[in-house]
Amino acid sequence: MSSENILELENIEVVYDDVILALYDVTLNVPKGKIVALLGGNGAGKSTTLKSISSMLLSERGKVTKGSINYDGENTTKNTASDMVKKGMVQVLEGRRCFGHLTVEENIISGSYSRKLGRSEINNELDKMYNYFPRLKERRKSQAGFTSGGEQQMIAVARAMMAKPKMLLLDEPSMGLAPQLVAEIFRIVKELNSNEDVSILLAEQNTNVALRNADYGYIIETGKVVMEGAADSLLNDDKVKEYYLGISSEGRKNFRDVLRQEKKN
Repeated sequence: MSSENILELENIEVVYDDVILALYDVTLNVPKGKIVALLGGNGAGKSTTLKSISSMLLSERGKVTKGSINYDGENTTKNTASDMVKKGMVQVLEGRRCFGHLTVEENIISGSYSRKLGRSEINNELDKMYNYFPRLKERRKSQAGFTSGGEQQMIAVARAMMAKPKMLLLDEPSMGLAPQLVAEIFRIVKELNSNEDVSILLAEQNTNVALRNADYGYIIETGKVVMEGAADSLLNDDKVKEYYLGISSEGRKNFRDVLRQEKKN
């Protein structure tokens, strides 16, 4: 494993129920201290890739059948999800998954459970999170189930950061949010990456916002990586513009139109 990378996936294959092939031959790296975007449409294999890394596949009757996952200098392909959290790998699942009956503050504190902190240490960590997420401080005593989608996404990220991760996996952080909230969340994510020395792999359908905030990107389709490169390079790539941003030299197109034109050619 390269000393420059905190995560290396090599030729990963994932199968569900011993029958359904979800990923095949997926290879990607996350350099230490960087933000890497995993891009693709719904059902492309982004969430499965993240769950294979965090060892959460077993709960969904999935397993890595080929390839290797190396995290922070060791092969973690056979590790459990709890093992990965202890090693500093934390995933924020798609859909936020807040504890609706708990307050905002109780949700955030729950992320520190694995660290066994004292009360004063928890308060210090809470203050740090509230500095990043000031609107959560205003809602700290509200039930999480009655907060907005954007606030719940912030709760989920703050809760994950309370575990003091070396690496954070974010699954669709922009899903269902207004553009203004998406911009705010990604700004905070970049601050966490810079200030807290946490490496980040984020799965996103929103190609534009992901690449504007990442250092490197991979594009996955039907379980296989089909393109990769520096984020600014992908953002300016004609194929990416045409297929994933809906923009071509002839103006804006949708994915179906592009496919129809390719078949004609």
